Amino acid sequence: FESMKMIKPSQCVIRRSFEDGIWVQLSKSPHSMQFHAKINRLQFDNQLRQAIFPTILSPLPPPKSVAADSVPKPFIEASLMTRIHEHSDLQQIKYFKILIQEMNLKIDQGILNELLAMFASDVHTLRAKELAEFKEDVALTKRELKEEAGVSMQAKRVSFYDYFHISPIKIHVSFSLQGGSMSDTPQANIMGVFLQSVGVVLTDVQDVVFKLGYFERNHSFYNNSQLTSEFVRHYSGQAIKQMYVLVLGLDVLGNPFGLLRGLSEGIEDLFYEPYQGAIQGPQEFAEGLALGVRSLFGHAVGGAAGAVSRITGTLGKGLAALTLDDDYQKKRREQLNKRPATAREGFARGGKGLVMGVFDGVTGIVRKPMEGAKQEGVSGFFKGVGKGLVGVVTRPTSGVVDFASSSLEGIRRITDFTEEIRRLRPPRRFNRDGIIRPYIREEAEGYNLLLETDKGKYVDTDEYITHVKVKEDGKIVFIVTDKRLMLAKRGEIFGAWDTEWVFAYTEMKGAPKLTNKGIEILLKEKEKKKLFGSHVSKKDVPIADPKLAHEILGKITDAMEADKIESGV
Repeated sequence: FESMKMIKPSQCVIRRSFEDGIWVQLSKSPHSMQFHAKINRLQFDNQLRQAIFPTILSPLPPPKSVAADSVPKPFIEASLMTRIHEHSDLQQIKYFKILIQEMNLKIDQGILNELLAMFASDVHTLRAKELAEFKEDVALTKRELKEEAGVSMQAKRVSFYDYFHISPIKIHVSFSLQGGSMSDTPQANIMGVFLQSVGVVLTDVQDVVFKLGYFERNHSFYNNSQLTSEFVRHYSGQAIKQMYVLVLGLDVLGNPFGLLRGLSEGIEDLFYEPYQGAIQGPQEFAEGLALGVRSLFGHAVGGAAGAVSRITGTLGKGLAALTLDDDYQKKRREQLNKRPATAREGFARGGKGLVMGVFDGVTGIVRKPMEGAKQEGVSGFFKGVGKGLVGVVTRPTSGVVDFASSSLEGIRRITDFTEEIRRLRPPRRFNRDGIIRPYIREEAEGYNLLLETDKGKYVDTDEYITHVKVKEDGKIVFIVTDKRLMLAKRGEIFGAWDTEWVFAYTEMKGAPKLTNKGIEILLKEKEKKKLFGSHVSKKDVPIADPKLAHEILGKITDAMEADKIESGV
């Protein structure tokens, strides 16, 4: 591919071919109109900081055997052909068809709250809307009856549909009540009451498959309202028939529906993959047999481990809720939301959670009453005593359950050979002023590094400016904010970002300097750090590119000047 040439079976030049994101074709003649559109790929990523699911909507990748022999199909494809009659106003739809591929839909309470807040109307908006509608009603009284009758007839205009078809829809649905609370919503609503009444345990589902049958009408007359009612009635009936899938997909039951579906897919692959390979040749038959055996093993072992992991994970949520400590529940959610890069990292995080659960439970007896007394006085002290006593039992137990859940989830990840759908790019950075600016990938990556460094210790106090990778593998990063400089390193075992050193601008002796190796940071005499018996008076940040080092130094100098002005020095 470096030289873009094919060597076997014959030598020739090859060319890359790309699929268009959106493809539209429109053609019109005196007697007909044709419209054809394709959306080849569509994916919505969750931009919230504490998102349970990184992606909201995404197409499901086809099996490897299918993907190898065919080009990717468009996610949504729509075709329309209408007949134009010269002496009649009747609209005739000769052909209308929509094809929708299999998709994933993942929603947590955090994104649900944000969507409700975005579409919710405040009192001033409602009053303005009422006034506008009143003025429209007054204007209608001044119109002629013939005009109103013409509009009414236009709304009931009938169209003739020769062929109207919407393909079957298959959706993999996941929902979680984590990621937010109903108190975050701007006003009470029916959805909030429903979610709170069902409870935190019974509303988490993972990978539940909804299958909705196709909608088709042939040689029929419909106006817009009639067609809409037919459409709603059809899919409402289909959704009611699929309610048993929702019940059998609850995490508290271990998602037995998903387990059985995985086993059936594994058995299907065991016979289908070798058969597909046998058509092509003996070598392909062996590859297909290996794929089938691996799929069956992965679905059997991984499915069982995943089922038990979901049950223990649900118990862990319930135990965490019993601690009555919002901070503990928030930190626990943040740790569980971070997907481990490897199985080893998952086991290590589970072990760390177990140890910290025991530690927090024991120390909470003293720490919680003190924290409560500082915040709320005498009443807070007694509340803290209650939280500490409850936490002695619930926190270690929750740590044990979470460790079991993490370990089983690690086993499931080892046996899971399906490709995990990830974000197309890092989440957008939202500035404090709330203004949405053009997306910059480097800025988004740096802000997420600041968010993960030392568990987000500086994200609420500092404003990210820039960062640079000190090592090529990206495991050591130099971060610049409006208040300090820091060197962050990614841990090998737990995968967490921790600071090697942090210096505020007030601790530095003037602006940093350029050196042959990169940037040199000098410290004030009273701020020198003692290390192994000797005082550290400077820090070197190796940056190989002199031009990049000069650019970083300029941003540091500007940040130091702005910090002096803000602090009044």
